[in-house]
Amino acid sequence: MGQRLEKYFDYAKQKGGLAAQMRLAMKFGMASNKAGAAPDTPDQLEKAKALCKEILGDANVPSF
Repeated sequence: MGQRLEKYFDYAKQKGGLAAQMRLAMKFGMASNKAGAAPDTPDQLEKAKALCKEILGDANVPSF
């Protein structure tokens, strides 16, 4: 559970630092350390991807 969702949080941190990861957590409504336990639903994954695009200003966020 949550491995794919957790990858979006890791990606945000890798590309934008801790500040980007924290912004993702705030906008997503989940702490990054809780992402690994959350279900990888299609809605959750799409929301995380869209938020990464918005926060990082990167249209080429990979799908996990």
